[in-house]
Amino acid sequence: MSKTVSVGLDIGSSAVRAAEVVIDGDKRTLQRFAQVGLPAGAVVEGEVRDHAVVTTALKRLWQHGRFSTKSVVVGLGSQRAMVRQVEMPPMSDAELRSALRFKIGEFLPIPVEQAVVDFSPLPGGDDSGGKRRVLLVAAQRDVALDIAQVVGAAGLRVRSIDASALALLRAVAPPRGPDGNSGPGGGMEAVVGVGAQLVTVAVREGGIPRFVRTVALPEEAMVRGSAEALATVPGMPDPARRAERPGGPGPGVDTLYLESIVAEVRSSLEYLLSQSQSQSFEHVLLTGGGAMAPGLTEALSRALSLPVNFAELGFQIDKKELGLDAQALNDASYRWLTAVGLSLWGTDVYGKASLLPAEILAKRQQQRIMVGAIAGIAVVAVALAGVSLAKVNSAHSISSQIRSSDVEASSLNQKIASLGYVTKIPDEVKQRQGLALSALSGDINWTGLLRRIAQALPPTVTVQQIALTKTEAASSTGGAWLPVSGNVVGTIQMTAYTTGGAAAVAHFIDKVSRVRGVQALWVSSTNHATGSTTMQVTAQVTTAALSVRAAALPGGGK
Repeated sequence: MSKTVSVGLDIGSSAVRAAEVVIDGDKRTLQRFAQVGLPAGAVVEGEVRDHAVVTTALKRLWQHGRFSTKSVVVGLGSQRAMVRQVEMPPMSDAELRSALRFKIGEFLPIPVEQAVVDFSPLPGGDDSGGKRRVLLVAAQRDVALDIAQVVGAAGLRVRSIDASALALLRAVAPPRGPDGNSGPGGGMEAVVGVGAQLVTVAVREGGIPRFVRTVALPEEAMVRGSAEALATVPGMPDPARRAERPGGPGPGVDTLYLESIVAEVRSSLEYLLSQSQSQSFEHVLLTGGGAMAPGLTEALSRALSLPVNFAELGFQIDKKELGLDAQALNDASYRWLTAVGLSLWGTDVYGKASLLPAEILAKRQQQRIMVGAIAGIAVVAVALAGVSLAKVNSAHSISSQIRSSDVEASSLNQKIASLGYVTKIPDEVKQRQGLALSALSGDINWTGLLRRIAQALPPTVTVQQIALTKTEAASSTGGAWLPVSGNVVGTIQMTAYTTGGAAAVAHFIDKVSRVRGVQALWVSSTNHATGSTTMQVTAQVTTAALSVRAAALPGGGK
């Protein structure tokens, strides 16, 4: 089997990273790794917010990294993506794909038409008469499109979009036992990736993925998380190191950071145990820039009563090609696992499930058709010229040559005419883009707003009823949607109660008023009963709550 080279691209909240792996049969060798830092806000919770900044960073990454190809497998790590192992009745692949599209509603709260879905068969299923076991991957389409577009804008070609959590499992080797060997045991194994803003928990059993969960840390905890994740690898071309942390972490923020990570990991593992027939976990493997936070391994081990170790790469490293000293190599090992795992896409039992949207695949198919059509026309034209030149020296065959040329020219014109639809495709695409931009202009991300409000609610306050209303536009300019007044795009009305009295009401007003997308929060009335207080609350929804779906479209202006 000949050697192949594969590059994985990890777009994180604090940096973009890429790893190049040489695959030679069963042997894998990491020979290149590089990263370039990103400013805060360019990528938020795994989703691209500033295309121009990320595109520039990717171009610099390829300039400094000396990667041998521009074809990449890029990772998608977001709360709007999921991986699940599911069992389905025996059916064909086409039937299974259709059935799985409607099954994602059990795991991911998005409409089917807004999702990109794929699957890979897993070993151990019984296709003949029992259940068919598959690995289901799904994500919100606009998140996947965003990633594909920003990578394409940097001059790279997206070979596939893979779930970042699966990439972690591909790259991480099981811990070595007393005998010095490594390999999956009989129990479950958790791999935890701690980033600047997200914590990813990926669980496998016997080498097969069982469960994946990606959660965002509270904003207060992200202060510490960003500081740890941005302390980048010494010797990298474009250090993102913060020599000084402005203001330093506030009092107690280290404790909050550790407690937030521990709480998310523990709740994820407890949930899986409650749903699984397996009795326990064997161990937890830790990776990511945030894994370097002092005391994290000890805190996790105490909370979980499990061995917690740092994750290791499962194969050979070409230290000469990497060009890193011992300290830089150690620091890099916390950050390169996701990118390395992405480069291994399609090489293991996880299969080739891809989150690359159908729109991107269709566009590539159209490009291939157009290139093939142009090449065919050129071949026919050259053939005509050759035929004419061969016959021009025979005076007695001039008439037949003319007739033959006319027939061939007519045939060529018919072929050119039949390809006319290809030239209309860009105009149709632009027209549909305009319709989509118009339809999505002023679209409010209600799901995200509700999630932020729920996270901000004090423990003693319960919302009984909530009504969200979008304020219709009063005017438009050039087809662009405008708010009715200032930055107000909607209203919120809710009924809530608390057992904490006036102090709890004041705490509620303080916390919810700080939610992004909410302003002018007002408790219009309160009703005090024995042991509880009922509140009637109104607030305005601002443009900060608008979704990025319109901006994410080509021509949307992001």
